[in-house]
Amino acid sequence: MTLARWATALLLAAGADAPTTPPPPPAPPSVVAAPAPPPPPTLGKDPKALALVKKMSDRLAQARSFTLRARVSLELPVAGGALATFYNEATATVQRPDKLAAVRTGDLPELRFAYDGKSMTVFAPGSGQVGTIAAPPTLDAMLPAAFEQGELSFPFDEVLVADPYAAITTGLVQATLVGTSTMGGKKTDHVLLAGPGLELQLWLDAATSLPVRVALVYADQPHRPHFSVDYSEWKLDAKLPADAFALPMPKGATKVEFRVAAAAFR
Repeated sequence: MTLARWATALLLAAGADAPTTPPPPPAPPSVVAAPAPPPPPTLGKDPKALALVKKMSDRLAQARSFTLRARVSLELPVAGGALATFYNEATATVQRPDKLAAVRTGDLPELRFAYDGKSMTVFAPGSGQVGTIAAPPTLDAMLPAAFEQGELSFPFDEVLVADPYAAITTGLVQATLVGTSTMGGKKTDHVLLAGPGLELQLWLDAATSLPVRVALVYADQPHRPHFSVDYSEWKLDAKLPADAFALPMPKGATKVEFRVAAAAFR
């Protein structure tokens, strides 16, 4: 599940092993040796940065239901190995602890997904295929199951789980409060988080604590691909219609195995 353009804060490489070759002989007395370089800065976790992430996470965890809209940007390799950027729009409807409906449109194939606490269904309009499979009884358990059964993942999975703070900060080695900025007309707190192989930035609405933007760099990959989500239209504890998490068989659709229908998105 989760995780940078946050000023100059970067994930630092681990220190090298001690050299095995003997040190050079000391300089003659007439030669003034150059001063030793300063040690690299020590990564740390700013309590103010972590407090902002915790406040955001608590706000999301306490919401029994919510809806959101997201604009997703991701870089994927194309012919020749270079990275190309793809854009998608997504909506999500969530009811804790066991319901999710999501729709994705844009550059990548359209996806419709529904989970009602008992089963998960995926529909690929491009192929006209729909697949359903039994699912675990919680969102936290469903998310890895969706990946295992159909290699499906969600760009906003860190906001879906019961404990977003743990999902975001597990393995964290750095947390930095970069400062404040204005994004989409909203004053935001800009936070940098870094862990093994990942650099994550969060822009959190100063008024609501909800995420406005999340940007991720896969620092351990050769091309350092970027991924980002711009959030809008948050509605917490919204009253949801009874059929919000139903995905009826579309007219003319072909029923196939869940994994087969999900293959349209890979």
